[in-house]
Amino acid sequence: MGKFKLIKDEKLLTEPLKKDIKWTPKKLTLAGICLLVPYTAILVYVISSGAPLGLIILMISFPVVFFGGFSLLYSLTKNL
Repeated sequence: MGKFKLIKDEKLLTEPLKKDIKWTPKKLTLAGICLLVPYTAILVYVISSGAPLGLIILMISFPVVFFGGFSLLYSLTKNL
């Protein structure tokens, strides 16, 4: 069994452990690329396996509508 340590600094107990990410355009672009590469690979695999056209259209249109809606919402609600 390990020994317990007494914490003398109260700041360690009151601050959250998680840090908020400050999204900049560069970080958003990098995150988008990191999500787009695996999704494109899955999409290419689905197309090459002979999936129905409806599924392919749905797989292409869902991220476009989803991220387009979020970017529209962000642009309408951001502080100038």
